[in-house]
Amino acid sequence: MFKELWQYKKGCLRIRVTGGSYDRFLNLCANHGIALWNLEYHDGAYEMDISLAGFRMLRPLAKKSSSRVRILERHGLPFFLYRYRKRKMLFFGMLLGIILLYGLSGFLWNIDIEGNGKVTDEQIYRYLESVDIKNGCRLSGIDCKELAAMLRKEFDVFTWVSVKQEGTRLLVQVKENTDVGEVAASQQTDDPADLVADKNGTIVSMITRRGVPQVAAGAVVKKGDLLVKGVLEIVDDTGEVTGYQFCHADADVFLKTSYEYEDRIALIREEKQYTGRTMREYYIKTGSCSFFLPHEKNTFASYDMVTDINQICLFQNYYLPLSLGKKEYLEYEKKTVKLDEKTAASEAESHLYKFLTEIQEKGVQIFENNVKIEFDERYCIAKGSVILIEKAGKSVERTTAE
Repeated sequence: MFKELWQYKKGCLRIRVTGGSYDRFLNLCANHGIALWNLEYHDGAYEMDISLAGFRMLRPLAKKSSSRVRILERHGLPFFLYRYRKRKMLFFGMLLGIILLYGLSGFLWNIDIEGNGKVTDEQIYRYLESVDIKNGCRLSGIDCKELAAMLRKEFDVFTWVSVKQEGTRLLVQVKENTDVGEVAASQQTDDPADLVADKNGTIVSMITRRGVPQVAAGAVVKKGDLLVKGVLEIVDDTGEVTGYQFCHADADVFLKTSYEYEDRIALIREEKQYTGRTMREYYIKTGSCSFFLPHEKNTFASYDMVTDINQICLFQNYYLPLSLGKKEYLEYEKKTVKLDEKTAASEAESHLYKFLTEIQEKGVQIFENNVKIEFDERYCIAKGSVILIEKAGKSVERTTAE
């Protein structure tokens, strides 16, 4: 690539050599240090590329070899400058653009965050903005090592943070502690607290680690009932209570609970039917300002809009404070659709399956599914109860008095 840029700067020509002795012409060029490349034979003549400086040395060599040289193409900066020598404003604009790009290279225009899950991008962006790290700030004012330490201190869930400056981009890479919830809970076990039910249900199993259990498997409890008392009795050799030791009650309690499920699907409803007609608008965005390119006026009565926006990046990491956007309008018509019972029942089953899948992803076990599908004149109704086995209990701070 460097060689090509150098050739473009110096200028080069595509020439055609006819007549005489081609071998003698090529040998003379080699003896005088004239570089030739992309040599091709076409229609009884040779075509080749030569530098502008080398071409100026060809006249005596062509005469010696009885050859004729004709220029086919001109390439390079010298010819470009000569062609547009009268257009001074063009060169002024190019110079101004180069100065502008150089000036913009000293500012931050893109922040990428990788590796986060529990902490959202928006939370990290808000924190960075609170310490004056945002698009448009000077890159010279960003200390990557200090910023990484500040992020680790601000977000306890981060076990590793790396901040890199690449061009006009700031890359923030993090790793999170997946057991941060358990760690946080273990740090609070010294505070006296009881464990109470946070929902109604029947106890399926109970494993107590700290505290005195107040209920057993099979017991029916209501929200707010005491499950484990955060206090231990201290007894002497005679069995008399001499005092109390308070603790943070800790236990794994699993309840069998009932969830009432109902879903209604209209048998007659309006649906979108896309016509296939689309219209697009293109615009340039900088900051909060958008400049739309000339476009046809949107005449669709009903439509969906899809927006796509991409920040301009000249090189791998050289981002600019400009984005190219596209708005696409998809026309549709509303039509009344009547579902048959089979289609409606299939849709109701799909909704129920999605609901049960989301529950299982939260670690809840499905014990029994009592949902039935029925029909009336207007609706397909999925209604019933779902019996779940889920972990229950919440800590409630207690007084030290017994």
